[in-house]
Amino acid sequence: MRRRFTALALFVIAAVAATFLPATTVHAAELPLGKARFTIAVGGLKAGSTKNWVRLGQYTFSADGKVSETHWHWSQTKRVTRASTGIKASGCTARDCYVQTAGGYQSTAASSTLTGTYSVSGDRLHVAWNGGQTEDWTLTSKAGGALANAEIAGSNYGATHGFGAGSNWAWDKRVPLASLAGTDWSKMIHRYYLWKTSEVSADPYIDHGDGSPFWLQNWKKCTEGSCIGGETNGGGAGATEYYISPARSPIGHRRDTLWGWRLQHAIDRGEYCYSGNSHVKPMLQAIDDNGTFHGWIGVEGSLNQTSPDQGALADDIGVFRILD
Repeated sequence: MRRRFTALALFVIAAVAATFLPATTVHAAELPLGKARFTIAVGGLKAGSTKNWVRLGQYTFSADGKVSETHWHWSQTKRVTRASTGIKASGCTARDCYVQTAGGYQSTAASSTLTGTYSVSGDRLHVAWNGGQTEDWTLTSKAGGALANAEIAGSNYGATHGFGAGSNWAWDKRVPLASLAGTDWSKMIHRYYLWKTSEVSADPYIDHGDGSPFWLQNWKKCTEGSCIGGETNGGGAGATEYYISPARSPIGHRRDTLWGWRLQHAIDRGEYCYSGNSHVKPMLQAIDDNGTFHGWIGVEGSLNQTSPDQGALADDIGVFRILD
């Protein structure tokens, strides 16, 4: 009898508590300008340092206030060599060569992940990763609200520069590069912060550009259709060979890479395709809610691999965006 009474009493207490205690409610978080997926380039760049780093990632925000990301990372403290995308550019004005990228970007296995939470207040996005790192981003709207623009406003872990673009377009849907050769490149504005040295001075500095189109505006579709290429100065003195291709087989991802090198450097080495310190720039396509292509968010991870006497001073590393 006592056991029955005790069970009945507990049931009554639970019922009363359920009646008077407030229910736990999970509130939907405000997505950053209503966008769930952001391509993000972030870097820690200081002119006086040779320990600079960059990270290119895909941030995915959910309505429960959580955020996850996949990223690729390059640093002057971890030397990696260039890698082939496996895609040969041919018939696109520039020399017929296999396109190179920063080591690791050709493989999804080389990526890392982070998880955390986020909040939005006005035009400010705050991200708190589970490891204790935090980032703040300033948000603005583009393309009639179909695309969000993000620029880093601060961090607690040394990130000094960063660009981003967000929409609700799926990560596994890309715009074919062959369709971009005829794009009006005069509208593709190139903004960048790049750590480098110059031919006249070994003192490192942060090179910054804003407001002008990308250096090459005449691109041609490669014969096999998965890449585009071109060269400056009509192939004459001082010409630079440029290529844009997928980071690997162009299926199920938005990862592209920009590869560039001086033609004279290849000639000086007696090479047809340059194997020296070329510029390798991993990029992610920026596509709006409607599937319209707007450009790329990217990083440069051109670490010195052929001039050992110069060490890290022959590196080029930074963040950039090419957006209309």
